[in-house]
Amino acid sequence: MQAVLYQIVRGMVKKINRRFTLKARPKALPDADHFALEAVDHPDLASGEVRVRALFHALSPWQGQRLKDFANYTKPFEIGELIDGDVLGEVVEAAPGADLAPGQLVTARLGWQDYAVAKADMLTTVTDEFDPTLWLTALSSPGLTAYTALDLLGRSMPGQTMVVTSAAGSVGGYAVQLGKLAGMNVVGVAGGSEKCRYVVEVLGADACIDHQADGYVDALSAALPSGAHQVFDTTGGPTADAVFGNIAKYARVLIVGRTSSNNSDRPDLDPVNMRLLWAREATIQGFSRYSYPERWAFAQERMKELCRENKIHANHNTVNGFENLPQALHDMLAGKFIGKVLVKCEAPL
Repeated sequence: MQAVLYQIVRGMVKKINRRFTLKARPKALPDADHFALEAVDHPDLASGEVRVRALFHALSPWQGQRLKDFANYTKPFEIGELIDGDVLGEVVEAAPGADLAPGQLVTARLGWQDYAVAKADMLTTVTDEFDPTLWLTALSSPGLTAYTALDLLGRSMPGQTMVVTSAAGSVGGYAVQLGKLAGMNVVGVAGGSEKCRYVVEVLGADACIDHQADGYVDALSAALPSGAHQVFDTTGGPTADAVFGNIAKYARVLIVGRTSSNNSDRPDLDPVNMRLLWAREATIQGFSRYSYPERWAFAQERMKELCRENKIHANHNTVNGFENLPQALHDMLAGKFIGKVLVKCEAPL
């Protein structure tokens, strides 16, 4: 898709802003036909506002879920609505009353657009202590979701076993590492041999089971001779049900995400395997990052410390080009990436 970047207004060249909105709802995975690429004028700044030029857009499973129109933990996008998403950007213009200067890097949920206008006090400033992309990975929703869920609800115990589904994913990868730092035996579940090697060799899991391989259920049982004392689940569906069939007595199940189930219009099928969850007297705890805003700053400070000590490995994939956002989201939801997906798109100055 080609976008017009400039238009002639009364003999002068005026830059315009590209933005993606929802054009049609996908029944399965989204593609370019479900999005409209628009070109709109730049609005004037009000007092205290800044204009931010996007440098990186972060992709997340919840973006795919919000394209669908059924009850979920978050409101679906409306047709014609700007696709929301986290952005790392640069302040290029500041109005009076804004305590930010041009050139400052910031992060915020600014959506799929080249430029965004926001109140300066709604932005998180980025320091040069860390690589800028860490502010969209380890120090943002992926790392902080894993840390907060385990810190508040996990009760991670050294020597016990934790299973992490989607262990090569943007959130699961941090859960694996935090579990190991807590002294747990960590078994990951991932799709494909390459992802499983990454989970063991890079993230440090004790084992990783390929849920796409024949014999997944038997391999999972073999890796959990004493059962799973804790489950960190971000997928739901059959992958998680197989894990629930191998839990220990009084296991703790953290439902942190439901990538498979949240993209389905059949909530009556999730979860299926309640029999052993009940029989083992498991504790099932749902977790949404949106319910704990007061814990975000604390979690970020702890993750900063772990990054400074090189105890956390942050992985991301870079896709180049603003126009490639829809395809990148499709590929991420199809499981083609390891870790977080960032789309680099330095908007023209």
